[in-house]
Amino acid sequence: MGDTLQSLVLAKNPTLIFGTSEFLLASLSLSPTPTFVPLVLLIAILRIHGLRIACRSTRVLELMCSWVAVTAGASLAHYSSATNALSSSSQAFAAVAFMSAITYVLAILSIYIDIRFNRRFQTVWAQVTFLPVVWATTWAIVSHLSPVGRLLNWSPVSSSHPFNWLLPYTGPMGIDWAVGACAALSSEVAAAWLMGTDNDEQPVHLSTSSGQAQSNRRSRSFLTLGTLLVALTLPSLHVSLPARTDTIFDTSPLGVACALPPVRKGQRPTLHDFISETRKLTSQAKVVLWPESAVVFNSQGEREAAFEELRKDIQKSLIGVAFEEFVPEDPSNPSRSRVLNGLALVHEGQKKGEEVIQYYKRNLVPFTESFSAIPSTEPPAIYNFELGPPKWATRPEWSSTPNHTRPVAITSSICLDFAFSSAFSSLDSRPALILAPARTWDSTVSLAMWEQAKARANEIGSMVLWCDGGATGVSGVGGGGFSEIMQLGSGSWTRTISFQFPFDQRRTVYALVGDFGVLVLLVAIMGGSSVVWYLPALSGSLSGSRSVLQAVPLLRRLLPGRQRDQENLIDVTVPGERQSLLH
Repeated sequence: MGDTLQSLVLAKNPTLIFGTSEFLLASLSLSPTPTFVPLVLLIAILRIHGLRIACRSTRVLELMCSWVAVTAGASLAHYSSATNALSSSSQAFAAVAFMSAITYVLAILSIYIDIRFNRRFQTVWAQVTFLPVVWATTWAIVSHLSPVGRLLNWSPVSSSHPFNWLLPYTGPMGIDWAVGACAALSSEVAAAWLMGTDNDEQPVHLSTSSGQAQSNRRSRSFLTLGTLLVALTLPSLHVSLPARTDTIFDTSPLGVACALPPVRKGQRPTLHDFISETRKLTSQAKVVLWPESAVVFNSQGEREAAFEELRKDIQKSLIGVAFEEFVPEDPSNPSRSRVLNGLALVHEGQKKGEEVIQYYKRNLVPFTESFSAIPSTEPPAIYNFELGPPKWATRPEWSSTPNHTRPVAITSSICLDFAFSSAFSSLDSRPALILAPARTWDSTVSLAMWEQAKARANEIGSMVLWCDGGATGVSGVGGGGFSEIMQLGSGSWTRTISFQFPFDQRRTVYALVGDFGVLVLLVAIMGGSSVVWYLPALSGSLSGSRSVLQAVPLLRRLLPGRQRDQENLIDVTVPGERQSLLH
């Protein structure tokens, strides 16, 4: 049965089997919110496929078949979100197919680099961990160069894997490394199974040959990597709870809200709708956020007049007003104008013209916004909001400062900007809260951006207030123990959150070192092969654990001493094209 299946995969129908597997796994894993396990399996299949065709004359044809299969699967996974973005379904499918084809090239390039160069490393540990480093580095570079950041990356969302706790330490590169490591280990195990024979039940004969020593080193490296990956999942078993909201001694409770007025058929809410909705929320929330592009201003004077109207009755709350403002494209030709997409912070203590323009959107949605809007180059800043005591606490109990307030460090970003892991790299301290107005066109896109916003908040140790004004957009609070979707579509909501008091403004490890520092760490791990040799559990007791591992046929094939570990592919009849799946 084993040889028949191996022959079917490797010799009789390899192109059909690999192509079908890649299509199915791509359709499951490459949606706007990629999932961990299908993504790992897809990369493992692609690596095994690559190892098989690397030295074959048919490699170009088989690679094209793989490209078509993965592109078709990814396009199918993105089809719903693309059709809602463009008026023509054919244009939408063509656009998403083009983007999926490009991402496939980037993914297969990482696998090719691994297959082409990993044998040049002297240690087996470096060979095994080379793919994870290349995989993480590739997508880090892509995320910095792509106009949509990490949105199209082959990287899983936080809710689909147990490595999310790494974000404050390694950022998304650590997650990508874990994906690559799992894929590398899975592909090696699968390759060992494919190279197996019916002689599995024969006793293992130990030898002192160079091949035996190489097999010993491979076994130790595989077991070490597997142990490391299992160890990295253990912290996820600890449940991170949000801070308490019923005490003021070591926490600072804060009511937050998202203003989403009811939508009339065929119409968007007006400025007066948002002002009226905000005044209803300020009795429960000290920070109220409007969704992206909530209102449109034709001039600075119109904007200041609207803010003056808003300040009349907001009960010492801070209002995050997301707006669009038309500005002349050329001062000498006022008739031609483009849009600035911004966020202003408004509170009752300001006078006309004193409102804080906290942020302007830096990354515009290609085609949809890139022609009509102006991107900003200014990074986000931190605004310290003076938070007063809750109704059930006295002013002296709340704070001993002269004004009896506690500062809450607030920053902001807008929608697509959250797809970039460098969104808050310019900040010198940790913010307590990130205001995140958004407006998406499809629920899958909204969920993808919601995951990106939570990841950015976790990377810098903060919390995010996500307010999506799309018809099917999700809104909620993420980070700091929260991962809570409060609303789908229109409908205002409030939530009480809490921060540590006094608040720790020190930046996280990832915020300090950035992607380059993480890359140095990953390369150091790849070069740390000497650790493998001195781990007592793997070197000193390897012979003692052999009998246990031999009880599992799949693991037994990874053990040293097998007579056919380096045998050629079965049933390959083309002369000069016989090679082993195992390095």
